[in-house]
Amino acid sequence: MKNQPAVITLSLGILFTLATVAFAFNVAGVSDALPLGAQAAFGLGGCAFALVVCGIAALVQKPTKAQIIEQTDERNVAIGNLAATKAFNLFTVLVPVVALVLWVLGQVTLAGVLAIITLEVVVFAAYLVFIARAQRTM
Repeated sequence: MKNQPAVITLSLGILFTLATVAFAFNVAGVSDALPLGAQAAFGLGGCAFALVVCGIAALVQKPTKAQIIEQTDERNVAIGNLAATKAFNLFTVLVPVVALVLWVLGQVTLAGVLAIITLEVVVFAAYLVFIARAQRTM
């Protein structure tokens, strides 16, 4: 499917919109279940708005032939892959450091730090799986 990222983005936006409504109107007491449930509606609402706008924009945009050729150009693909690799490497260094700094400053609990570190481990495991798959196919 050519528009799969756009559809996923729009679907997440709709899901976040439903969560925003649930938190804002305390549907089934969901806001009472979290210590900061009422504030969650604002954060989820902002994310939902951004995801819906980006998803719609991605679905509406129709690339020209020149843009399609440029996107599939080997040099541009190599540049994009290099940039993604460098961004991933930066991510794997900064996320644990930021989590620990927030914990030291008292801005997040130990459970929050462990959740962030777990996310980091899951992302790195996915990275290793993708490398193994690529090595098998090449």
